[in-house]
Amino acid sequence: MKPKEPYSEERAMQYALRSLGRRMQSRAELERKLLARTTPEVARAVLGRLLEWGYLDDRAFAEAFVRSRRERWGELRLRAELARRGVDERIVREVLAASGDGEDEVGRALALLDKSAWRHKGEHARMVRFLQTRGFALSAAVEAAQRYEKLREDGETK
Repeated sequence: MKPKEPYSEERAMQYALRSLGRRMQSRAELERKLLARTTPEVARAVLGRLLEWGYLDDRAFAEAFVRSRRERWGELRLRAELARRGVDERIVREVLAASGDGEDEVGRALALLDKSAWRHKGEHARMVRFLQTRGFALSAAVEAAQRYEKLREDGETK
């Protein structure tokens, strides 16, 4: 809903700082919010100052985002969410590569299955679907489900 009167630059800056105070955001997310409340010129000016002051940093946002969700989400979901939030694909690739995300995706998927405590045999397909909805690659999901079933047979899981 657009306000009757667009925010002034000062009010837009206050709004942006409050919004960033609640949680980190990508430049594109904040830009969308500002454009809903003010003119494009004011939004550009506010974003420029925030970038200059270091309050808005897509790389730092992406790193924090990946850190906070990598135990529960696979690389595919992380990529999709960061793209949806407007983070440049180059930054996403670099952040995921630096986080070593692909190295132990099977291990993280296995830990997620163990946390979820699958109790019944014959749930292989459900486990794979569960992992895929969380952004794990099919190959990682299948391997994790197979390992989990083997561990369960050996009595090494919950």
